[in-house]
Amino acid sequence: MHIIKKIILSETFPGILLIFFTFLALFFKNSFLNPIYTDLFHANFTIGFDHFKISKPLELWINDGLIAIFFLCIGLELKYEILRGQLKNIKSVSLPLFGALGGMILPALIFTSINHPHEFAMQGWAIPTATDIAFAVGILMLLGNKIPSSLKLFLLSLAIFDDLGAIIIIALFYTDQLSFLAMVICLLCILVLFIFNYFHITHLSLYVLIGVILWVAMLKSGVHATLAGVIIALFIPLDTPNKKPYLHEVLKDLNPWVVYFILPLFAFANAGVDIKDMDISALFSPVSLGIVLGLFLGKQLGVFSFCYIAIKFKLAKLPENIKYSKFYGVCILTGIGFTMSLFIDGLAYKNSDIFEHADKLAILSASFLSALVGFIYLKIIK
Repeated sequence: MHIIKKIILSETFPGILLIFFTFLALFFKNSFLNPIYTDLFHANFTIGFDHFKISKPLELWINDGLIAIFFLCIGLELKYEILRGQLKNIKSVSLPLFGALGGMILPALIFTSINHPHEFAMQGWAIPTATDIAFAVGILMLLGNKIPSSLKLFLLSLAIFDDLGAIIIIALFYTDQLSFLAMVICLLCILVLFIFNYFHITHLSLYVLIGVILWVAMLKSGVHATLAGVIIALFIPLDTPNKKPYLHEVLKDLNPWVVYFILPLFAFANAGVDIKDMDISALFSPVSLGIVLGLFLGKQLGVFSFCYIAIKFKLAKLPENIKYSKFYGVCILTGIGFTMSLFIDGLAYKNSDIFEHADKLAILSASFLSALVGFIYLKIIK
């Protein structure tokens, strides 16, 4: 029992859990269990009464609802790290910041160069710009003492900026036509949250209440509902009125739900790709190639080259006692897009089967390739 508890509480377990539920989804989708799997996530789930109700398939409740809690955790982590944590010092910020920029720009350019003639395909330009932090850190932890803590810190910091970039991309490029009334309600909710923060109100139930109203208003407004989680996080006070930590405690309470339940459930709901009748040529379509090359090559080359340029121009510095060869291995791991890439894929293509789900298979393939090559490279390199 002690060994099981130790495994579950280890930093590698969330990554292992994601891999398990990904393969489980693939098994369900490509076996006699396919009808059960499909009916489960397409089944309508309704909340509300009379004219005030929301009715959506279970898959969308996960992708629009539960993932908002994941974005809430991202927002809380961002706020804490910038104000109190490792991103407070400008010197520790510059290297992962440049790396995150390169890791978004080059993959997007690769995808665009391959898909620019096709308007619908181009909606997925942001798919290869993401990094899955749980998976990437899980791979690093499997390597144990071979990886210095400074490199683990770099990957964590880069992933935080990566998530911030994803939030900005979703807000700017994946927002539908706006509803004026719903936007007014959103602004009123934000005003109430500002008042809560100003008076250091730390009753979590009040934030949950306003958060739910904000989420529903965002859902109806055209702005993607998951951004409600980030907005709520910005207004959670750092401390209680008597100066006890508050925001960090909320993050600690929420994080296990995200890594052990929400992200595995998201992977299970979204990684089910039907590969039984898939034409192998679909894997070499422009969209698939754009995703695979963007994630596997674009991420590692973008992160490394931008960091290298920043170091040479003395805008940042390499962690002490770290060689470029080992640093490059961590850059390879940033190509693990996985859950965040699947999420952006869903926004871009509305879960369309126009690409025969080769887009999702490309995300899984590139992510596992980045994980495998990164692990082997870091295991071998001195």
